[in-house]
Amino acid sequence: MMKQKLMIDHVMVDLETVDSTPTAGIISIGAVVFKGPSSGLHFYTAVDVASSLSIGLTQSDDTMKWWAQQNPKARSVFDDPERLEIHIALCSFRQFLEPLNEVRVWGNGAAFDNAILATAYRLAGLAHPWKFWNDRCYRTVVAGLPKRKQQGTFHNALDDAISQADHLMECAPELIK
Repeated sequence: MMKQKLMIDHVMVDLETVDSTPTAGIISIGAVVFKGPSSGLHFYTAVDVASSLSIGLTQSDDTMKWWAQQNPKARSVFDDPERLEIHIALCSFRQFLEPLNEVRVWGNGAAFDNAILATAYRLAGLAHPWKFWNDRCYRTVVAGLPKRKQQGTFHNALDDAISQADHLMECAPELIK
């Protein structure tokens, strides 16, 4: 009897935040499915900062000073009229992931995107939408490889997720099975 091959979807996640710790308040979530049957699907939402902070996520003065120096197009996320309350944003992201096959979630840093999302789900009292053993770290894989060319607006969560996924597929396709 032939064993059936498990279908896997890889998802690159990028967050924009108001702190640089695993408890950082979230201001946007971007994600793209970059390998597997669902390739090309993407997710984006701006998040109301006050709602992020209301569940116990954090903001730092240093990060807010950093944001003040960023491109106005990237900073526009703070005033996005379609931003969602954190609980709704997290539920929407979970709904995006639900139909995917054995999803592997890639973030930019072992203690950043995925860890922040896990903390946000816990503080919001919501179930974590992927298996912890399917966390992947883009930053670790690409350390020492040629730098990527940014696509779209730097520090836009969806543009960054797409750029990182393309870079990973170009530089280390053998890791995405």
